[in-house]
Amino acid sequence: MTSTKKVMYAMFFGIHGVVTQVPIPKGRTVTAKFYKRIVLNKVDKYYRKRRPNTGMIGLFLLQDNATPHKAYIVKKFLESKRVTVLNHPPYSPDLAPCDFFLFPRLKKHLQGRRYSTRNGIGSALHQLCRGIPQEDYKKAFQNWIKRLKLCILFKGDYFQGLKK
Repeated sequence: MTSTKKVMYAMFFGIHGVVTQVPIPKGRTVTAKFYKRIVLNKVDKYYRKRRPNTGMIGLFLLQDNATPHKAYIVKKFLESKRVTVLNHPPYSPDLAPCDFFLFPRLKKHLQGRRYSTRNGIGSALHQLCRGIPQEDYKKAFQNWIKRLKLCILFKGDYFQGLKK
């Protein structure tokens, strides 16, 4: 059995767990148009279902500095939904919950495993994310606040690990 070479997903999560995971079609470049029309609309649909009166209104969104995230059509879409976009400093994986919490956890469980289909890896990701206790997601965001405070304390200089 051969493994799918590389599969990319856009993943959104909060203190209650994963909001959505969107598989990026094979060979597809994530443009601003794709990000808005496919990815953010799926996030919007999630919140409209769970919060029919407010949808995405009042959400805080942390994105990395990828070009599609900063595009005019994406900014306008998020403004129209009254989403507050939090600035993410460049080259700061210690300050992104996906980089210090979710991705390492997923990589640990997926390392060395082989999947014959894209759906197989998608199902595995879904099950892994659902298996993370809600309390761990909440702690990740509490940890994020601690990391932000350390960044301020160290005046933006690099710090390694989190001992506090």
